[in-house]
Amino acid sequence: MAAQGRGGIMSVELGDLTGKFGSDLNNDPPAAKRRKDLESIFRFFSILTVLVFVVLASRLVYLQFIASDQYTTTSEENRIKLLPIPAMRGDIVDRNGITLATSIPVYNAYVTYLGLQNTDMNGVIERIAQILGANDPKITPDYIKNLINNQKFRLYEPILIKSGLSETEVAMLEERRADLPGLVVEKGPVRSYPPYEGTRIAGHMLGYVREISEDELKRLSEQKTDQKYDLNDMIGKFGLEKAYESYLRGEDGYQQVEVNRTNRPIRNLFTQDPIPGNRLVLTIDAKVQKAMEDSMDKTLTQLQRENPKAKAGAAVAINVKTGAILGMVSRPNLDPNDFIGVMDQSMADYYFRSDPPAHINRTIQAAYPPGSTFKPITAMAALEAGKLDPHEHITCTGAYWEKPNIKCWQVHGSVDLNDALAKSCNVYFQEMGRRAGIDYINQVAREFGLGQETGIALPGEEEGLLPGRDWKRAWGSSYANNRYQARIRELEKQTQEQLNNAQTEEEKQKIQKKDSQMRKTIERDYKSDMNYWPYWQAYETYNTSIGQGRNQYTILQLGNYIATLANGGTRYQPYLVDHIESPDKQIVQQFNPTVINQVSVSPENIALVRKAMHAVADEGGTANYLFQDFPFQVAAKTGTAETGRAGDNKEKDYHGVFVAFAPFDNPEIAFAGVIEYGYHGGSSAGVVARAAFEQYFGLKPSASGALVPAGHVEE
Repeated sequence: MAAQGRGGIMSVELGDLTGKFGSDLNNDPPAAKRRKDLESIFRFFSILTVLVFVVLASRLVYLQFIASDQYTTTSEENRIKLLPIPAMRGDIVDRNGITLATSIPVYNAYVTYLGLQNTDMNGVIERIAQILGANDPKITPDYIKNLINNQKFRLYEPILIKSGLSETEVAMLEERRADLPGLVVEKGPVRSYPPYEGTRIAGHMLGYVREISEDELKRLSEQKTDQKYDLNDMIGKFGLEKAYESYLRGEDGYQQVEVNRTNRPIRNLFTQDPIPGNRLVLTIDAKVQKAMEDSMDKTLTQLQRENPKAKAGAAVAINVKTGAILGMVSRPNLDPNDFIGVMDQSMADYYFRSDPPAHINRTIQAAYPPGSTFKPITAMAALEAGKLDPHEHITCTGAYWEKPNIKCWQVHGSVDLNDALAKSCNVYFQEMGRRAGIDYINQVAREFGLGQETGIALPGEEEGLLPGRDWKRAWGSSYANNRYQARIRELEKQTQEQLNNAQTEEEKQKIQKKDSQMRKTIERDYKSDMNYWPYWQAYETYNTSIGQGRNQYTILQLGNYIATLANGGTRYQPYLVDHIESPDKQIVQQFNPTVINQVSVSPENIALVRKAMHAVADEGGTANYLFQDFPFQVAAKTGTAETGRAGDNKEKDYHGVFVAFAPFDNPEIAFAGVIEYGYHGGSSAGVVARAAFEQYFGLKPSASGALVPAGHVEE
């Protein structure tokens, strides 16, 4: 019983244990429960992933096999392109707002080399030439191929074939767009120089624009300017277009568009508008400018009947109270429109290789002997030196009494200052030059701006030459040294040739002895040259005093010297731009008169010389016939200048030089001009001066052919 009892007791205890702990064993522990939850989540995402892949695979099958043609075409034909929008270059207008230079929108045809690749390139070029060459014979297949070849190192850039397409050409190109891969037709601004009253004026002054060169692009990139340039951009190359490039050039914009395979825009994504360039308002008067140009053209035509060499000239008109340029003319003529696009060979020859070349602005880029127009300088120098009494008479017998006895153009007899200037007596002014001396002459001439740049804001201004002791010292030393070296080289060459041909030692010794003797002679001559050529000679003073010898000045220098004399001695810096306006007509920069210096010549002496210049245009003077019917008095000086050019006939080949200002009692305008091979200053450049004054003062124009009376003679 006891044992059973013990067994029963044990049975109960085990049962209790089983019941107590069995329920705990049937429940999952926490780790196991988490594992089951993760398994459930994994199964869910696995199913979801399979579903996504099924959807993507279905879409891929659709794109690859069902809609492949449609989307292939779209991806190939549509692309994003950044199209530049060139800025309109600023206008250039005269003082009254007359447009002299502007920009007009035109269609341009380009080809892109990348677009021509993998095509029948020759066939495409043939078709383009057929359309564009119909009205422009120079556009041939070879012409287009040359353009492509010339740009072979920049084939990623579009190549301009023709600018300014007609509406018909644009329509024909668009119609055949599918047959012309690589062709691009775009609208952009092109520089234009419109005519004024039927003719284009002020070409040399305005200048022109052309595509930027690689050298210019490199130089500008090194300067790190705010303005950015790319190849094919237009840039000012000459005249005002170059001088004021930074003001005239605007800021390009751009357009982001979606284009198809034929480069047709199908959607505009973004546009940055361009900023136009600034506007130049000039000091010149278009009416005065045209009057001067027309008169010079007529005068040249008339003079060529007597001397075919009379093909070139230059003239300038200046406001004597400010230095503002009223007119500036150079011939042969330059038409800035000729520089737009490709220039053919005959046109290039006219501008750069003809005689005389038309590209030169002879107002500032050519220097001329002033002839008798220099005599007022000599007079002022003698007056300032205290060596000239205006009432003293000098007797002209036809030649100066000091060697080399330079002749006068007439026998004038007894003359004082007024008579001498009115009749342009060489003898009188040689004597005044001798009395004043070259140093006084040089000083006065320099104060009036001769032989130095005027500072006008145009590129390429010539300095000219004012001869004097310093110049002679430098020139003479260089001449003597060059002569010595040339003679030594020639001697060495001859000696070596003789030695090579010598047969015996005795012959060689004779040759070497002769060489030694010749060297001594050359050395002796060199010392003699160095004692002569670097030193100023008296005859050079005589030549200089009458505007000959080594005197060489630009027409602008002569004009500014006369303007300085007319206003009483204030030398202004000549300028062409009155002010610069922004596109919204705000003043960007105003240019005011700039005084360079006040001459040291006394007002009294200036007045005496001005009075003498009035005598030139008065009765009995060499320019009286030009202005005798004017309602006011004019002061002037004629000049007949030896050209100094090799091969010219010293008896008839002279430049005609003329200077003047008006009115005499209250000067407003000064003039200087030259007609190459015009012979007399009054009957050549003087005719242009009259036309300028007539227009400026609103006088009735005269017939240029009737200005010079029959049998008239002048110096």
